[in-house]
Amino acid sequence: MRVLLAATLGLLSLTGTSAGVQRGVRLEDYGLRADEAAPRELPRRLREISGLATTADHRLLAHNDEAGIVFEIDARDGSVVKEFQLADVGDPVADDFEGIAVAEGRIYLVTSAGRLYECREGADGASVLFQVYATGAGRDCEIEGLAYDEGRRELVLMCKNARSDDLLGELAMYRWSIDEKALRERTVVPVADFARRIGANRFQPSGVERHPVSGNWFVVAARQAAIAEVTPEGQVLDVRRFEAPWHRQIEGIAFAPDGALIVADEGGRARGTLTVYPAPEP
Repeated sequence: MRVLLAATLGLLSLTGTSAGVQRGVRLEDYGLRADEAAPRELPRRLREISGLATTADHRLLAHNDEAGIVFEIDARDGSVVKEFQLADVGDPVADDFEGIAVAEGRIYLVTSAGRLYECREGADGASVLFQVYATGAGRDCEIEGLAYDEGRRELVLMCKNARSDDLLGELAMYRWSIDEKALRERTVVPVADFARRIGANRFQPSGVERHPVSGNWFVVAARQAAIAEVTPEGQVLDVRRFEAPWHRQIEGIAFAPDGALIVADEGGRARGTLTVYPAPEP
């Protein structure tokens, strides 16, 4: 069974305090070296782990693909602390979940069709009610990635592949207002602006997150094993490939309180993994 994971990482104890965060931190400042970070294996039923997000109290949330079951785990050993599900009655809701974000005490999940599920965290063994919103973004793009822009009170939906002719060769970032419950605007970036920097023909996002200090968007692409930094206006600043051999398929991205970079990999036939890369030195 595929699941939605909520992971209690103890991030401050793993990565330090917020003192290490420096203004002007860019993607190029992260080492991303295999010798400075180690993967943490997750239970086998989480082998298709996907999006990541952090809560206001520094817990890490993540999800798999199809079943709205929420797990809280201890990321130091992968053990499950509690679980609850998104459900009206009976079985958990099923959909093609592709991203997660936390906004003002609410958990949001997005599907490849651009549907947003909104719920609150539940107690162990509970079923929680949810709201569903049809954003309309899925008509133009296959959505794969969700993040929250606190300053603008908007969710950002990341396009993976264009579905409409007017977006061929381009990637879009859609902004959805949590107050108006509607799309406000979109930022369009040519695929070539990403791909040419790593000598590729394509760049297919699988996760997105806003850097807590710079405010720029960090975008991971599973098929290209790459990560990009993009300004809010859509300027691509940098694109790099991951080098560690355990990165099978990077699907999720988040930041710890000190600026450490966290990514999640699907495991295929093996276990899913979570990797923490240290924040740049001040």
